[in-house]
Amino acid sequence: MRGLELKEYIEQISSEITTRVSHERDVLLEFLEQDRGSNGKLFYCPLVDCSPRKKYRAGLLEAVRVIEETRRSFKSRQLEELRKKLQSILAEDADRAL
Repeated sequence: MRGLELKEYIEQISSEITTRVSHERDVLLEFLEQDRGSNGKLFYCPLVDCSPRKKYRAGLLEAVRVIEETRRSFKSRQLEELRKKLQSILAEDADRAL
């Protein structure tokens, strides 16, 4: 194995990254094409835990906390169902996070 000049190294690595990303894109597009049941829409955030997602999760967690606290005061089946739905949404979101 011969040593590479810095410029050659950067060009080689860039080429390999481009090839890998292109391959991953093709695989994902093929998967989406096969998944006819999907509406084709995905939540996109370039960061794992971006600011909008943090705000959304914080709001849901606060709602779940308040509902849990009021559950003891108000024996409401609707509040219990809402709490469970919100907890389910948070669990699904946690599964999506990479």
